[in-house]
This record gives sequence, C-alpha cells and structure tokens, in this order.
Amino acid sequence: MSVKIRERVYPETNTVTWQADIHVKLIDGRKIRERSKIPGATSHSAALKWARERERWLILHGHEKEEEEDQDAAAENPTLAQFSERFIAEYLLANRLKPSTVHCRKKIIRTYLLPNFGHRPLDEIGEAEIQKLKATYADHSAHHVNMMLDVLGLMLRVAVDWGVLPSLLKIRKLKITERSFAFYDDDTYRRLIESAAEVDQRSLLTVLLGGDAGLRGGEIAALRLVHCDVERGVLNVAENDWCGQVGLPKSNRTRQVVMTSRLRALLREIKRQRDDHETRLITRTNADSGVGYKTILSLLQRAQQAAGLPLTGTHILRHTFCSRLAARGAAPRAIQELAGHANSSTTDRYMHLAPGALRTAIALIES
Repeated sequence: MSVKIRERVYPETNTVTWQADIHVKLIDGRKIRERSKIPGATSHSAALKWARERERWLILHGHEKEEEEDQDAAAENPTLAQFSERFIAEYLLANRLKPSTVHCRKKIIRTYLLPNFGHRPLDEIGEAEIQKLKATYADHSAHHVNMMLDVLGLMLRVAVDWGVLPSLLKIRKLKITERSFAFYDDDTYRRLIESAAEVDQRSLLTVLLGGDAGLRGGEIAALRLVHCDVERGVLNVAENDWCGQVGLPKSNRTRQVVMTSRLRALLREIKRQRDDHETRLITRTNADSGVGYKTILSLLQRAQQAAGLPLTGTHILRHTFCSRLAARGAAPRAIQELAGHANSSTTDRYMHLAPGALRTAIALIES
C-alpha cells in the first residue's frame, strides 16, 4: 500500500491543486489504484491527511464500481501512447498537413516521445519529466531537442483543446546559439558553375537553379518547363517534390524569381530542344519521367567533385544565393520574397554580410 501526493501548479490560471495517488491491496487479493484531486487542500500536510483517510476507507470498504471507474479514468487520462494514435489520425492527417511535416512529427513521436513518455498518462507529464527528457538527450543538438519539445507541446495543446487535459503545461525550450552556415564565395561558385557545365546540362541546371534562383532541392525536382517564363525572365516556384509526393513549397508559399541572364539563356535553349512543356525540367537520362531529390543531390555532387569541392547537400546553393544578394546590398525584404522565407528572422541570418548598413553606421561617428 502506498500514498503519493503531488502538487499541480497552473500558471495560466494562477491556481494550485493537490492530487493523491493511492494504491491499496485488499485481503481478497484485489488491487485498487485511485488517482483523484483533493478537495479543499491548501498544503501538503492537509493533502496527506485527506489521502490517508481515503486509504483507510478503501481498505475497509473497497472501491464501488471499480471496473467502471477505472475505465472512466483511463478514458479521461489516456497515456501518451494512446493519445498519439488519435493525435496522428485526427490532427496531423485530418488537417492535411504537408506529407513531410507528418512524416517528421510521426518520427519524433515514435523515436523519442514514446520511449520516454509512452506509458505515462498525459496529466502526469510535468516539468520534472520535461527536464529528464532534456538530460536524456544532452548529447543531441539544442535544435534537435527543441524539435522533440515542439511536437510534445503541440500534442499537449491539442489535448487541452479537445478537453483531455484541464490546462496547458508550459514547456521551456533550450536556448539556441546562432548556427553558422556554409556558402560559396564568388570565385568558388564560379568554379562550380564551370565544372557543372563540363559534366552535363542537368548538373549545370541544378547548380544555377539553386545558386542563381535560390530554389530548394525539392523545388528543383518539381520544376516544370511551363513554370519557366523565358519571355518575361521569371520562374514560377509553385511546387515541391517530397519523396515522390508533389505539393506546395515550404510554408505553402509560392513565389516568383527573376532569372539571371545565364539561367535564362540555358532555359531558352532547353525550351527549344523540347516540345512538352508540362514535363519536369530535369528528367531521367533517356526518359521523360521526372527525378526526385536524390537525383538532384547526385547532379550537384558530380559538379562538386569535378570542381574539387567537398560534397554537400543542395542547401549550400540556397545559402549561396541569399549570401550573394546580401553582400551586394539587396534589401532584406527583397531577399525574403525571392527566397520564400516565411519569417524575416530567417533572412536576418544573412544580413551580417551586407556592407551598406555597417558602413553607414560607422560613418556617423567619423569626425
């Protein structure tokens, strides 16, 4: 037999409640577990006194309608594993989130949240459990741990919205230091373009779409000829390919990007060579079917290898695009629109490269 007392603090409503968790084994071998809020308790001692009296009553009288109450308690306080099934079906899938988003959140739930919290009722996940999760993954990056906390926080918010939890637990995420990013300087980028041209047309197109237009890897894979308005010199970035599933670009933001002269010349040549403008811009060798991200990555890395550069993912081209714009004094708002950043804070990462504002500021203190 045991009695445990827990204090529950709800900052949102500035209230405090006490909860008793009582385990009793009767003479006939039956086991009773009762978890309930303690009415009127204002201190630990008062809460413990109530729980001890309740424990004695259960020993003497047992639990009326035990099975029915256990079922009601389980329905009201599902474990995270039980709630995760409903969350995936009735929130992630029902709201038609992007396939990549659903995949990422399901992976976090399966890999990190269920092993740590799967057996716990939702109302037993508190600040102490959150801190333990942070400690368990202390060797992971702060960004990675915050992704776990984001998904857990979303599940708990949905549980509150659906009436499964009475109030929301405030989750404090880890502080993240500004992450550096790799990009090519002008000379290195020029060498990459020259090497890509020597490899083949598809590699050159991949490099220019990433470095001269700022497209993401999935956007390059999904781009079709019909999206390339050579006469106006504009790319319509309207689709993204993720594992063969085509949808809107990240954050559901379509955008237009003005072509550089060399990208425009290459696209004009490709349009002259091909009749079907509905097909993907980059297709498989000797086939009309489009390619996926893995092929785009391979085309870039063939150019990187030819240029004697380290092999990286396609995002280095996007970083190069934004960095070159910032270094040449492009307005932050223009960079945000061209790159399709949902938040200006993402664009701000590149603005330390902009020379104009810093020089103007220093000029103010020149005598």
